Amino acid sequence: MKNVYFVQVDVSATMGAQSAYLPYTAGILAANAWTSAIVQKAFLLKEFIFLREDISSVMQRIEAPAIVAFCNYCWNTEYNKALAKAVKLQYPDCVTVFGGHNVPDDFSFLENYPFIDILCHGEGEDTIRQLFECIAEKGVFEDVPNISFRGGNGFVRTKTRCQTTLDYPSPYLEGLFDELISRHPEITFNAILETSRGCPHQCAYCDWGLLKSKVRLFPFERIKSEIQWMSSHKIAFVWGADANFGLFSRDLEIADELVAAKEKTGYPERMRMNYAKNNYENVFAIVKKFKECAFDRIGATLSFQSLSPEVLKNIGRTNSDLEFYKNLLTVYNKENMKTYSELILGLPGETYESFIRGIGTLFEIGQHFVFQVYGCILLPNSILGKKEYKNKFGIKTVRTEIVRAHVMNDSFSIPEYNEIVVETNSMRRELWIRSFVFYYFSTALHAHGLIRTFAVYLYAQRHIPYERFYDDILTYFDAHPSLWISKLYAEITDHVTEQSLGSTNRKLVFAPCGDLVWDDYEYIALRILEKLDLFYEEIEPYLRQYDIPEDLFFDMMQYQKGIMRVPCSEESTLSMQYDIHGFMNDAYVNDLHPVVKKPHILHMRDSSPAPDWQSFGKNVIWYGRMGWASYKDAVTAEEIDV
Repeated sequence: MKNVYFVQVDVSATMGAQSAYLPYTAGILAANAWTSAIVQKAFLLKEFIFLREDISSVMQRIEAPAIVAFCNYCWNTEYNKALAKAVKLQYPDCVTVFGGHNVPDDFSFLENYPFIDILCHGEGEDTIRQLFECIAEKGVFEDVPNISFRGGNGFVRTKTRCQTTLDYPSPYLEGLFDELISRHPEITFNAILETSRGCPHQCAYCDWGLLKSKVRLFPFERIKSEIQWMSSHKIAFVWGADANFGLFSRDLEIADELVAAKEKTGYPERMRMNYAKNNYENVFAIVKKFKECAFDRIGATLSFQSLSPEVLKNIGRTNSDLEFYKNLLTVYNKENMKTYSELILGLPGETYESFIRGIGTLFEIGQHFVFQVYGCILLPNSILGKKEYKNKFGIKTVRTEIVRAHVMNDSFSIPEYNEIVVETNSMRRELWIRSFVFYYFSTALHAHGLIRTFAVYLYAQRHIPYERFYDDILTYFDAHPSLWISKLYAEITDHVTEQSLGSTNRKLVFAPCGDLVWDDYEYIALRILEKLDLFYEEIEPYLRQYDIPEDLFFDMMQYQKGIMRVPCSEESTLSMQYDIHGFMNDAYVNDLHPVVKKPHILHMRDSSPAPDWQSFGKNVIWYGRMGWASYKDAVTAEEIDV
């Protein structure tokens, strides 16, 4: 029997990691391949390589490989290339197979990388099984669908055949990961749960659409058994691989199975789903179930990608009416249920004005706490990645190093890269830079709550748009470069500029939190919190220009300073003339009204104070997503008789 290795390197886990994902994709490919009697007789499944180990260490373990199959994603393709090259150098007769989302739907990998023998395109379960059978019987590669390879007269692409079933064996239930888990008792394992496959939408930036496969469901009993397996094997975190969880009524039953498993054993500890955008009743019910058992730290995903009608038309996407989202957010916030939203920067048709207006609109409809803006990644198998689409919209990209937040600096000995959109016909590169800087500072100052009180008041009482308020702050920084906060602004602007040029991506490290890497908006918040008094001193002249009555301004400022969580937080006791706290809580559920004058003593306490910056960074900034954890949470008011 000949040795076969599968390589699916974890998104960030290296040797010595405390947690790592089980290689689900490689597992389901192997599980289906070994249903074949031909494969069983010819090959031995030797190992799943799943950690970012030194290439030399992996090569010391690999023994006479007949096939090494690589699962490729944006976070491991460069590692896979390096390992494949080493394998081919030492074992020239070994067949190296590349598949996955990051493999282009052309011959470019074969043209550029002679150490790659075969490309698998699209879904791989049936293809891998037939390919292994072909290799075992020395058959003709042309008979295997969905592959590319080097033929005698050049490159060959075989016929395309779509998979129609999901009735494949589970790698969990087949025991393919049991030895791996027992070999690494030091690792807390995470897992992928896939209950459906496919997507009904064809958004230009995503590579699901071009697969043109309808949504198919895995058998319910299989899913139930996998959940039980994860629970009994103490899987800490489960990532839902579905594109639209909640789309089907049975997803409510799957949520019940997850909750029941956690209540029985304590595992899985946490769950993260990609929720459907067109079935909010189901999603609300699922998020509520997960909230009650502290299962999902993020909550419901209310993704927009853009709030520009022009952009949505260009990318083939539709969003629901904004009033609908506003009402939905009001309900979520009243129930104290978390939600977060996503936008993509760099989509065709987006302008600086439409982008910042989109962020302002999120605040207007009640998304005050957590939202994310992703750079538009040019996925090789997306509509947006097609040459004619790029030419139509003037899309320009750079190849930039992927930086993983919340890992140790210099964790990746082999850098990984994304190709990101930095310019289109509608947005020049310098405005792309300004857009990202706006996002980072509006997140730190508003979503993280540093001056949210003033922004909400000015929107509610003066009708000043949120985007104008925060864009004017950037202009204020530009006009006062000697300020400490302006120097931080310049540092972030330089960082984004470097990214726009495709430079090696400099990591942002906040020394009091150790050697962890932070996202730009987290880094801004940490730096400001370290110098909180100086920040408010420097931002006060900007806030003063809005001519807020002096007694109200005083209350707003002392409330804003007092409610922020910092390491070793002490209770803040404030003598207030205005009910700022009540005003803000009402604004969060879209009940906007004048600030009420009501003398009282306000007590604000952190119920779980962090003893140091490292604990604060981990539990408030990272785990707490700060937008939900930035304010002291034990607040009581004591009325004063006047």
